[in-house]
Amino acid sequence: MIPGAPPQPSRLLRIDAHCHSRASDGPALAALGFVGCPESYSPPEKVYDQALARGMDFVTLTDHDTIQGGLELLHRGFQNFILGEEVTVYFPEDRCKLHVLVWGLTPDQHEQIAELRLRDDVYAFAYWLREQQLPHALAHPLYIQNARFDTWHLERCALLFKGFETLNGAHSGLQQTTLERFFAALTPGRLLDIAKKHALEPLWERAWQKARTAGSDDHALLNVGRTWTALDAEHSTTDPRDFFRQVMKGRSTVGGVGGHPALLAHQLTSVGAAWYARTSRKPRSARRRFARARLLRFAGVRETPPGPFALAWDTLRRTIRPRSRLPLWTNLRRSLDSVLDRYPSLRERLHPDSWVDGPPLAQHDTMEQFFIDLTHAVAELLQDGTLKAVRAKDRRGVLDHVLSYACLTAAQAPYLFSLFQQNKERPFLDKLDHQYARSGSGISITERPTRLALFTDTLGDVNGVSRFIRTMGEHAFAAGKCLHIATSTAVRCPDAPYIHNFRPLFSMRMPGYSHLEVALPPLLDMLRWADQVRPDVIHVSTPGPVGLVGILAARMLKCPLVGTYHTDFPAFVEDLLNDHVMTRITEKCMTGFYKRFAGVLTRSREYVPRVSALGIDPDRITPLTPGCDTIAFHRKHADRAMWRTHALLPETLKILYCGRVSVEKNLPLLTAIWPRVREALYEQNIHADLVIIGDGPYREEMQKQLKNHGACFLGYRFGHELSTLYASADLFVFPSLTDTLGQAVMEAQASGLPALVSDCGGPREVIQNGRTGLVLPGHGPQAWVEAIVHLAADSTRRAEMSHAAFDLMQSRSFAHSFEHFWKLHDAVRARHLASMGITAGTSPRPAAPEHTITSRTAATDHAAAH
Repeated sequence: MIPGAPPQPSRLLRIDAHCHSRASDGPALAALGFVGCPESYSPPEKVYDQALARGMDFVTLTDHDTIQGGLELLHRGFQNFILGEEVTVYFPEDRCKLHVLVWGLTPDQHEQIAELRLRDDVYAFAYWLREQQLPHALAHPLYIQNARFDTWHLERCALLFKGFETLNGAHSGLQQTTLERFFAALTPGRLLDIAKKHALEPLWERAWQKARTAGSDDHALLNVGRTWTALDAEHSTTDPRDFFRQVMKGRSTVGGVGGHPALLAHQLTSVGAAWYARTSRKPRSARRRFARARLLRFAGVRETPPGPFALAWDTLRRTIRPRSRLPLWTNLRRSLDSVLDRYPSLRERLHPDSWVDGPPLAQHDTMEQFFIDLTHAVAELLQDGTLKAVRAKDRRGVLDHVLSYACLTAAQAPYLFSLFQQNKERPFLDKLDHQYARSGSGISITERPTRLALFTDTLGDVNGVSRFIRTMGEHAFAAGKCLHIATSTAVRCPDAPYIHNFRPLFSMRMPGYSHLEVALPPLLDMLRWADQVRPDVIHVSTPGPVGLVGILAARMLKCPLVGTYHTDFPAFVEDLLNDHVMTRITEKCMTGFYKRFAGVLTRSREYVPRVSALGIDPDRITPLTPGCDTIAFHRKHADRAMWRTHALLPETLKILYCGRVSVEKNLPLLTAIWPRVREALYEQNIHADLVIIGDGPYREEMQKQLKNHGACFLGYRFGHELSTLYASADLFVFPSLTDTLGQAVMEAQASGLPALVSDCGGPREVIQNGRTGLVLPGHGPQAWVEAIVHLAADSTRRAEMSHAAFDLMQSRSFAHSFEHFWKLHDAVRARHLASMGITAGTSPRPAAPEHTITSRTAATDHAAAH
């Protein structure tokens, strides 16, 4: 060393201790066994080359229950290689499956595992490992393989095995954190308690000190050498056997990347692509063979493309005799190169010469983003074609585009499967963290605040549901609560850090309801986001496409669902179509949607029996404390001079309606009575204007009928302008029969307006009949005429009602409603955790499987036999 030179960092000796080759020829999933797809196609020498290329000093192969791949390398004289195997073993009590990595075994020892039937008895196998003094590690220790593994099994494994794979490159990196917490709590005293509880002696000296290993668990030549087991220079060796002896003494460290959904998806895709290339017939078309060869290269599968002459001839032939194809393939061809140009690193890896460091699929983050961008690019072109087909009333064209969207979604299957697979152990990890966490450490899930994700199809629109959700978000943000709001719309949404608007794959205005949007949310984008946010509870606000994504997210994350019954859709359909069959179908759809929810909130007490009638357990239905934003909606915002900006006289009486302008809001009643009201008031020398705020499919008809009758249609209004319009009016009318609450009714009263509502639906619950407004027959036009005329003419009573309405709403601020809203979700979360045995201040006791065999006897029997 040069005097005065800075000390050089010690060099690590590394090995990727978990790799697979084509010798692992069983199916990774049972479903793949039906089509004959093995779990790996990797040639052993390619695994070896990639490990060295990525800086590994030693190499191993750990194929499932076979050593054929490793023997191939040993017989060919590959240096610095150690034979390994991933052995499948079972607990005899319940056939719970485990995988155990073993290194340095001989062919004879491999044969012994089968001859002694050790795979059927984990206790006998563990005793045999100790007898043979073989380096080993329990692979992916927290992975639940056949729906049986639990804390009971883990505690027994802690007594049976010395080595544990604490970092696996194909399984969620979160498992490492929980496993290390488990080991940190595994003191000599704690281990002794576990041994007494299970009546099972530890098989290894200093069993509380575990040997740690890590490996990529690669099956597709994508990740070899990216996750490793390491020794520092102090324990330097040139013998891989000695390397593992040092590992078993607890001297190793682990490093590299843990598993994540994109990595697993690309591994599945790569194996699937190799299977497809080997088993499928090549297309006759040169252009299709070229596209196939090019796409396979993303997965590292080499296939010779057709030559330029064949391509030119095929192009000419298709020009002369064109054939119809799904729009998906045409748009994919149009989009691929333009999107790929944004990712030069992927384009470079399309050449096979670069595959020693992995094909494009090995660049996980980049490849995932490329796939998402390509999906959106293709979807954008599909949307243009779909809208053209709709406008042209081309049924075949619409069907082709629908099928194309279905194929586009199906192409995301590996990513979607991987997201679900990577979250499979989430409840188990939560339970294990809780059981072994020290009280007050903040590790237990019961010691951290609730994280809530809300999915809604409506947010940018002007309606009561949107305003309710936005206000909830504002209150949560101000209170420091973790609430994320997810939507997918082409409509502009508020800009807030807790609002996440995902660009839809398709959107159009609903025929007949131009103010409403039909949108196809990007399923993969939204589930990836949910996986990153990891909410404890998911709230679904609307039974639409985004709501369905919320349901899928809850299933993926194993967390409870809560929903709000904002809109009475069966009543909506009945009122709009007057069709009993369609109403029943809608009721069935609502039942199917809400029956899986742990809690259903209604905006009023009246709707509790209606929701219960859908087949929802009444114990799961809760009316939400109503509330409105009493700061944004306040009589202090009154400014009657502003009516001049709408060509209205400030001194005339203003009768206000705010909401969707549609038939289901019972606006035909208001349309019918207004000329009579205006005439009756005119006879008393009272001049009045009807002001309609909002938009919808009935607006054109309503304007036509009320032309020259003193009706002013303002369309959508927002923010302070909306507050001023409310506060500057004199009377609020809301004849809807289907609203579950009527948020606008509360906002009107908070602004000092007496409110007239129908006797059907939730709005009647938020007024005090005769004091802050009037409840009138929903189908009684004469009662509405008399009530409006009487209040318009009686300024004294109107003023009394105005003050009473304002005072009533001050006690119903949104703060109270938000507090109730949040407590309900806390309660749902607590019930969900309790169902898993997790409650604050307790540790769940692991239950033993039924028909337990004494494990000490199993190990003793093996010893006696040998």
